[in-house]
Amino acid sequence: MVSAAIQSLLLCETPSTWLEEASQQLPNLLIDQANCEKKAAATAVSLLHRSGSDERFSLELSRIAREELKHLELVLRVIKRHGMSTRHLSAGRYARALNEWTSKREPARLVDQLLVCAMIEARSCERIGALLAILKGDLRTLYEKLHDAEDRHFEFYVARAYTLDPNYCEERLASLSRLDAHLISQPDQEFRFHSGTPDR
Repeated sequence: MVSAAIQSLLLCETPSTWLEEASQQLPNLLIDQANCEKKAAATAVSLLHRSGSDERFSLELSRIAREELKHLELVLRVIKRHGMSTRHLSAGRYARALNEWTSKREPARLVDQLLVCAMIEARSCERIGALLAILKGDLRTLYEKLHDAEDRHFEFYVARAYTLDPNYCEERLASLSRLDAHLISQPDQEFRFHSGTPDR
């Protein structure tokens, strides 16, 4: 369900215990999915402000932002259809830890941010592929629609990062892959779309 590029980047698969928890926590799964789509759109817009005169980069970021917002609408429709109510859900540790990993200095910071975007999209693609094995009906249809977009967004962000500094990307990706694997495989007190193994 994932490309060879994503397989080479991710050092572990979604734990079966997370999938078991997801099947029991569908409302939280969908609410956090909506939050993820909002954040992905906001990140694309933030990067758009930093794209300068690069028209191709700007156009692609604009397309990604629109697509993420369309995904948000899809998730919200499913939430409503199932009689669930949206509510505040605190952010999980995953994206926060990845963002803390980024360099504080430019231009390394921009490259790191692009790599983090790529990692989040890669993990999302893998996780959605795992979810498709357990979901049915309109929930499965929803995640089928999200899956291919995650793969495309991953390819865009990682390609852009490599365009800016390929040697630096090679150095940093190994560290980022290890961090992702740690967060996904270690116990996590909160259940979220990108959370680790349930800490019961």
